[in-house]
Amino acid sequence: MKRVIRFRLNTRLYEEEVQDEALALDWIRSTAGLKGTKEGCREGDCGACLVLMGGRAADGSTEWKGVTSCTLGMGDLDGRHIITIEGLAADGLTPVMEAMLDEGASQCGFCSPGFILALTGFLVSGVSIDPVAAMAAVEGNLCRCTGYGSIRRAAATLCADFADLPAGLAPRLALLASRKVLPPELAALMASPPEALGVAEAAFASIHPADPARVTIGGGTDYYVRNPDPEPDTAPRFSDQAPEARAIRKALVSGQAILELGAAVNTDDFFSSLLVRAMAPGIERFASDIASPPIRARATLTGNIANASPIADMTAILIALGARLVLEGDPGGERLVELPDFFLGYKKLDLHAGERIRGIVLPGEPVMFNFEKAAKRARLDIATVNSAIAVRMAADGSIAAARYAVGGVAPVPLRLKEAEALLIGKKPSAALARQLGALAYEAGSPISDVRGASRYRRRLMERLAWAHCIRLWPELRLEEELLA
Repeated sequence: MKRVIRFRLNTRLYEEEVQDEALALDWIRSTAGLKGTKEGCREGDCGACLVLMGGRAADGSTEWKGVTSCTLGMGDLDGRHIITIEGLAADGLTPVMEAMLDEGASQCGFCSPGFILALTGFLVSGVSIDPVAAMAAVEGNLCRCTGYGSIRRAAATLCADFADLPAGLAPRLALLASRKVLPPELAALMASPPEALGVAEAAFASIHPADPARVTIGGGTDYYVRNPDPEPDTAPRFSDQAPEARAIRKALVSGQAILELGAAVNTDDFFSSLLVRAMAPGIERFASDIASPPIRARATLTGNIANASPIADMTAILIALGARLVLEGDPGGERLVELPDFFLGYKKLDLHAGERIRGIVLPGEPVMFNFEKAAKRARLDIATVNSAIAVRMAADGSIAAARYAVGGVAPVPLRLKEAEALLIGKKPSAALARQLGALAYEAGSPISDVRGASRYRRRLMERLAWAHCIRLWPELRLEEELLA
């Protein structure tokens, strides 16, 4: 669908008629003629097309994230500010570029713009300016030449040179401009993104769909992988154009605390939320197991659910946390569905004609939580199997409540009620862990495929059950008996 949107590209403000569904990558390269944004995998995996995107966070503040432009629809640029490598280089080489050159971190050069933008975004938005955090910021960028050692050295140099960055966005932008990381004109514009032309319409459409045939896109990280060249006039809605759709709120219902998550809450929003962290202490450490920073900045929880993959990491996590979906139809009908019940079969959902996922509801009571994932790569890979568990402990040290989820062993993600029943009322022990592992071994109906044989998946589920017990109760040193 063609629509006029307002956005800023580097320092230039555009009011442009665009195809909503068209990829930002193609527009940047072909229409704007900025070839520094490279086309690599076209699936969000390599970071060659990475740009910096500024916009409004759920609380109204300005936020900056590195995002892959190959999974970014043009319609989602309304009210956004995009920065490419050309925008950074307006006044010559920046300290980030010089560090990359000095350390030999740019060889063929194809990946260099993405790395430079990711490291610049880290200096703009990073909470902790240290080498570990800097390398985490470029986890979504691949290089086939350097072996990454030179990139690590460049990142360490930048952290040493910019260890004194202030916390607030405005003073940080001013300092980065004074030290030539950002051109002054660009830095001044980065403090406030342009006003969108269609926020009201987009907000209404994302929550009250008038045309069920129109596709609703959250972050696009699944949609554009399946549709890398979408047909013209697809007429998508972009749910994250509605600010309230990214909110995470605490509420009381019948005296019970709950968390309400909007339809456009992305993976970063979830793991960064203080409310979520208070409900499941330590949950943020699993963010890097899920996806790279550019994907976490865009991938929505509801999109991960609606994609209906049996090995979706966030779905397993949300099942263990007791998630329910708020489904809204037209006009205004609403129902609550337990997340495991939403999956009727492989890629089949309990979603009626005209319905959309309006949000997610989580119990607000604190739990002990753990997530485990086995994949061919240690990080940033599709799971062979995954598993999540949430428990509450009684005063006598027994398990008062438990929820257990697994993925990759059936056509749909599973909640293992038998495992929960086994745990409740018992005190953690190696014997209980073995019982849990034996039960998990028999769960589901795993198939053999390129990621693993059926028997291998069953064995993984057994050992992940052990891992849950070892990590939830480290003081018991269960590994000494389980792994002896």
